[in-house]
Amino acid sequence: MAIRTARLSVLATAILATLPFHAGAVRIDYSIDAGFERDDNVLMSPTDPQDSNALRAGLGFVLAEATSTVQANVGGRVEYWNYVDGPQTNALEGSLTGRLDWFIVPQVFSFTVEDSLEMRPIDRFAPDTSDNRQRVNVLSLGPNVQFNWSRALRGRAELRWIDTRAAETDDIESQRMAATVHAIRELNPTSVLTFSVRGQDVDYRHDIIARDHRRYDAYARYDQELRHVGVGLAAGYSWVDYADGSSASHPLLRGRLTWAPGPRNTVAVEATHQLTDASESAIAGIGDVTSVPDRLSTASITVNSSVYEEDRLEFHWTHHRQRLDFTLGSYYERIDFLDDTAFDETRRGVLAQVSYRLTPTLDLRSYADIARSEFPGLDLRTDDKRYGLGLARQWSRRWSGALHYMHYRRSGDGTFGDARQNVWYLSVTYRNH
Repeated sequence: MAIRTARLSVLATAILATLPFHAGAVRIDYSIDAGFERDDNVLMSPTDPQDSNALRAGLGFVLAEATSTVQANVGGRVEYWNYVDGPQTNALEGSLTGRLDWFIVPQVFSFTVEDSLEMRPIDRFAPDTSDNRQRVNVLSLGPNVQFNWSRALRGRAELRWIDTRAAETDDIESQRMAATVHAIRELNPTSVLTFSVRGQDVDYRHDIIARDHRRYDAYARYDQELRHVGVGLAAGYSWVDYADGSSASHPLLRGRLTWAPGPRNTVAVEATHQLTDASESAIAGIGDVTSVPDRLSTASITVNSSVYEEDRLEFHWTHHRQRLDFTLGSYYERIDFLDDTAFDETRRGVLAQVSYRLTPTLDLRSYADIARSEFPGLDLRTDDKRYGLGLARQWSRRWSGALHYMHYRRSGDGTFGDARQNVWYLSVTYRNH
């Protein structure tokens, strides 16, 4: 817990230091929940299923401040699992994502703090249990300088110190310095063209497997936001120079499209073709937290020190009516590591979620999550299917209860095997707003 606490305290201290001056602008939303879970195959064993009963207590929160001096948005969750019986050990887990911008000299000089804490698997080929999860924390902080060349052309320079820690995986632990310069051209009130150059120096603490390197990125980005359509396109190149003398280069392409054809529907498409790594991906994933997290932030991919080529395509369609909310999504991701010590992976899947309001205080919720992962270097494949159904009851403005059922079915080659799991979860939640 010492690693996690130290990293969280940096971001928390930075935010709390601003509160006495702008106490009226700070909003804190939180929820406290407790529940009981019954799992009939907690270790996802294909041959020896073991039951488990557990009590869970959780705290989720969102902290936001928006003034001329401070812009902050932080969301997180902490859970404690007390396993009454079964093979699992008790666990305290947490996740956090947040950003703070302190405008020391408005429109000229500012300071940014970003933090990403996720639960990641220790062994990608072992079941997702509390004994196979670790905290991975990426902290980024540094100054920004803004300057204007003309009324339509402005610049921004950023300097970042980035620290990455993991509870169990030593080879990912690193420190890096990164410097970025942006030239931003406003083409018209709805569109912007940005030219960016970035360089970073990565120093791993344990470089027996990890390879120290320098990385450079240069790209141009075009963004346009209209009433019903948003477009973003980026194109450039990335170079990696390793301390051992080897090097690699790769094109950088990113694109996004959001379309709201009417008040009830929203469509979003995002495509990426780039070089990245675990730390950079964590920082890039920090976004605005709009609701109190009711679950931990987790990811299935194993963290390591290797830079990898990433191809990703995502699609989301959201439909909203007075009593019905429906979301349909699909994704494809291919990860090709530059180092031979890591295992390449291809993932694809679809996700559907439905929520229907039976009465003003009673909601019926259901979802289906179907995914396939392939490891070409190991000649392995796994299919994961999750189906869920739940009822949520709002007892009062602040108190609610829910009963959820989840069926998980896994089929795979070799190490994975075939297994099934049924989970029931009964919970009570209190929200301050």
